[in-house]
Amino acid sequence: MQYHSSSALKRRPPWQTGRGFTLVELLITLALIAILAAMAFPSFREFSARMAVTDNTNSLIGAINSARAEAVKRGRPAAVIANGGDWNNGWQVVVAKETATGIEYTPTSPGTTAAACAAYLDNAVTPSNTVPLCVRHQDAMRDGYRVLGSGTEVVFTAMGSVQGGGDFDFSVCRPSNNANPTQSRWVHVGPGGTVESRRDTTSSPAGNCS
Repeated sequence: MQYHSSSALKRRPPWQTGRGFTLVELLITLALIAILAAMAFPSFREFSARMAVTDNTNSLIGAINSARAEAVKRGRPAAVIANGGDWNNGWQVVVAKETATGIEYTPTSPGTTAAACAAYLDNAVTPSNTVPLCVRHQDAMRDGYRVLGSGTEVVFTAMGSVQGGGDFDFSVCRPSNNANPTQSRWVHVGPGGTVESRRDTTSSPAGNCS
């Protein structure tokens, strides 16, 4: 028979011999985490702002290209129109309606809502031909992001050029409390309908996003 000493019986298993954090060590660790988070937050905020501007720019360019394509495909004017005359409220891609007297020279917005856009059909002359005329709707900008335009609509002809032979400019801006023209986007639509985008709105005719 084997006997064990009391010290042997009280010996802890290996996994119970580790020492936990002291209160001082825990406070130091939390302080370091807070310092690192404070250092990283500005970078994360800047990254988020740049990504949001890029997303808004891509949505706008997508609408411009869609309007131009619809104008060429349907052989009639199509436009990107600011909702309620303010690009910050969003926009719609609308094709000119055929009426009893012919096709509109400039497309007409059906309203500012997605429902009004969806209900806008080309049925004035041929009621059985209910073809959608409002093909894209964009809601208002979120979180204080802004879009400025050199007018309230950009219209494309059936040839894909800008109606009137001029050009059109947009500035896609950050929120006013985090404004930075050099990190905002300038979207330029040339007379032929081509679209260019670049960073820095300082010289944009639509506004510099300050």
